[in-house]
Amino acid sequence: MPKKTRKMKQRSAMRRSGPVTDQVQAEEGNGATAEVKPVLSPRPILSPVSRLNTPATFDYSYIYSDLRRIAMFAAFFFVVLIALSFIIK
Repeated sequence: MPKKTRKMKQRSAMRRSGPVTDQVQAEEGNGATAEVKPVLSPRPILSPVSRLNTPATFDYSYIYSDLRRIAMFAAFFFVVLIALSFIIK
């Protein structure tokens, strides 16, 4: 299923919004009856606000310790596998 484009999203938002403003017009003849006529005015399409690009600073110090621990386990198991290969033969 294809993704929605920006144009399609704006159109569906316009349909969902319904009447934005209502005008009430009183009839001159009776004076007591009021008729409500919806006046559809499209919502203004807002342009994206330009944001300042700030360099992202991330702290990956905890990942280095995890990677070191994984490397130690892998090295240990390779040594065990090599030792077992000599013992089994």
